[in-house]
Amino acid sequence: MDLLNHIYWKKKAAFALAEDIYDAWVVFAVEEGVFRYEIGGQTGEAGFADLVLCPPHVPFCRETITPLTFHYMQFSCDAAEDECLLPPIGKSQINDTKRLASTYAYLRQASEENDAVTTGWKTHLMMDLWQLYQWEQRQSSLMERKFTEDALMAEAAVLLEEWAGEAVSLRALAERLALSPVQFTRRFREAFQETPSDYLKAIRLKKAKALLTDSRLTLTQIAERCGYENGFYLSRVFSSTIGISPSEYRRRHQV
Repeated sequence: MDLLNHIYWKKKAAFALAEDIYDAWVVFAVEEGVFRYEIGGQTGEAGFADLVLCPPHVPFCRETITPLTFHYMQFSCDAAEDECLLPPIGKSQINDTKRLASTYAYLRQASEENDAVTTGWKTHLMMDLWQLYQWEQRQSSLMERKFTEDALMAEAAVLLEEWAGEAVSLRALAERLALSPVQFTRRFREAFQETPSDYLKAIRLKKAKALLTDSRLTLTQIAERCGYENGFYLSRVFSSTIGISPSEYRRRHQV
């Protein structure tokens, strides 16, 4: 993997081009601010701790929502690196914001230099972003799962883990499994001794606790990553289940 270009943009109010097509891979790594994007039919908004990845020869549409501070990196990679190292096209999130902030700080320091040694260092820092993302995905996939001989409910548990960061419809999940909501709940409870809702809540709160301890994300940002519609609702669920508020949990557990 070779870094072809790196530019550090600070408080960019608007993009000069609303759409661009690049000859190589491009990532926008956001430090501050929010922008709207569309890549290959995928649309969304990206902010702090988000990586927005665009492949070569695909239109990249973008619009700033608030002044944007970000790292623009253009790079080349082979098919093997694409398959095993790069995040999915579009937006990906980094949870370890302490590590991320350190990587961004080094990139800022090196942003004005483009000699061979500095470019090699910046390539290493870019690779660190991909490896950090892959490590977090691996750790997430290794989450301890309860065993059941019911293969269909084991599949349901995997789907709940994969979708925990989104607005999950248990009715839609039941339909996917060709069960009614009542059948799904009863069968899941028999397999795991808890309801699908409780199983999903446990996954989300485990992730929330990790983010409170290991990141500097706001409660609203943590709620977004844990599948809750806002920080207020996450705080209410967290406090009633864990027994203390998210802010108190963070105070006790951050070092």
